[in-house]
Parts: sequence; structure tokens; C-alpha cells
Amino acid sequence: MRWDEFNEIRMLLQSAQVLGEAAHEEVFPRISKFRKDALAKNPNPRLSAVASIFVPINNEMNLLMIERQSYDGVHSGQIGFPGGKVEEADTDLEHTARRETEEEVGILMKNLHFIRPLTDVYIPPSGFLVSPYIFWMDHDPVIIPEPREVQSAFFLPVQKLMRPEVFVEGEIDTGSGSTVKTRFIEHDGMKIWGATAMMLSELRILLNQISKSR
Repeated sequence: MRWDEFNEIRMLLQSAQVLGEAAHEEVFPRISKFRKDALAKNPNPRLSAVASIFVPINNEMNLLMIERQSYDGVHSGQIGFPGGKVEEADTDLEHTARRETEEEVGILMKNLHFIRPLTDVYIPPSGFLVSPYIFWMDHDPVIIPEPREVQSAFFLPVQKLMRPEVFVEGEIDTGSGSTVKTRFIEHDGMKIWGATAMMLSELRILLNQISKSR
């Protein structure tokens, strides 16, 4: 997707109907009910927010992704969006997404232009309820990964995300000694799965619906 195309659909993206669980189930249908039941049993989940950021590079739109550092935790080494848990000083979840992005990859909070939220995703293994927010930038940013949290940063082309065959199915090593069969996106040897894949699924469907309706 080129910069001019994105500018044409950006306002439509703001008002498009949220797809929610229907989009998530396209990625993880086998555990959809399990996630809902787990959230129902956890009335006070840990709150966090992530930033899905549209970035123009050589006039083509991309989404900024990060590879998390390896650590003793359920999200060790996984691919995701910049983001993290809510802190007391945060005014709201959107602020959390902006602050965490600045801390993790060095993009100033003020340089993120807000578009809209997507549907929350509950992650049973860590007990986090994650709120995704969509932003855009009008320039190619300088990325400065925070080495304690981010192993690397890369860009996923929006045009690739919109392809019907972008999701494939296979076994994923969860990092905890077990595997799970699920749908995921493979990009430059990396597998984007789990909660991030669910968010990307919703965003992909929204973008394709808007593009077809124009």
C-alpha cells in the first residue's frame, strides 16, 4: 500500500466497524472459548497496551514490529508490537501505548498520530488484557531499540498483510516446552503468532474491506 492510498483510507479506517472476536477466531479458533472462560474467571486482569504503527518507507506503508528479548517469561523472544503494562502515571491506555513505544524503540510520543483502537485481546498464560491502538507517522522514524527489552525491530509491509494467503497454519514452539497448532504470519524467517497475529487479523480484514468498498 502506497502513502497516497493510505491517506485516502485513513479516515475510513477511523470509522470502520470493529470486528472483534470474529477476526481473532480466524487465527486461533480452537482456543477462543478457552480465552473467554479464562477472562471471565479473572475479573481483574493485568492491563497493557500496544501500538500498531503505520510507517511510510520509500513511499510504501509498513507496520513496525519488534522482537522481544529472551527472558524468563511467557512472551520471551516473541514478535509483537511495541507496548507494555500500564503504569500509575499513565492517563489512559492510549498513553500507555505511546509511552511504551517511546521507551522501547525511541519514537517520541508526540510523533504518533492516533487513528483508533482495535479489539482487546486477553492472554491467559500471562493474565494480560491487551488493548491495541492504531497510529500513523508521516515520516520514516529512527528506531533505537531498548536493549533490555527489544532484541530487534523490523517492518512488515502492509501490502503483504493484506494478501489472502498471508496466514499459514503450522506448529509453533511456545517456548515453554510445548507446541501449538495455529495460524501465523512468516516474515524474514520470523513467525508472528498468538495475540499479535489476532490483532493483525482484525487490521487485515478492516483494510481489505475498506479497499474493496472504495
